[in-house]
Amino acid sequence: GQLYGDVLYFATEARAGWSHSDPRPLYFWGYFVGLNGLWVLVPGALLLDACHQLAVAQRGLDRPRQKTQ
Repeated sequence: GQLYGDVLYFATEARAGWSHSDPRPLYFWGYFVGLNGLWVLVPGALLLDACHQLAVAQRGLDRPRQKTQ
């Protein structure tokens, strides 16, 4: 949900021609892109970690079981 909101936020602003953002480079790149970009990077990293953990768990379950006698 967070990633959807971020994409919607950036896409809406891009479609409006960046009219709601301050044109000064420090503000635009530092605050608008940099700080808002954290809200894309952190959930993205957590999503990748979750996918990795799920893949590891699935591989463990897919291994053939050893018969014990």
